[in-house]
Amino acid sequence: MNRRTPKLVRREIFVLTPEEKKTICFVLIAFVLGLATKYCRDSYPRLLPMPDINIRGHGSSKPSLTSRH
Repeated sequence: MNRRTPKLVRREIFVLTPEEKKTICFVLIAFVLGLATKYCRDSYPRLLPMPDINIRGHGSSKPSLTSRH
């Protein structure tokens, strides 16, 4: 009977509380969703965005700070 007691004590080290189980499930689900998102983004081609005409600042309506007197 004494030989079985250490095995039982050793097994109780890895018992998780319900809060720890929920936390581990949340982390695993977030990881799986991240992998699924990465897979979906990699499998579908991206559409190229339309070029912005005002990208170089032509016709900027912001006043310059150096022009104030």
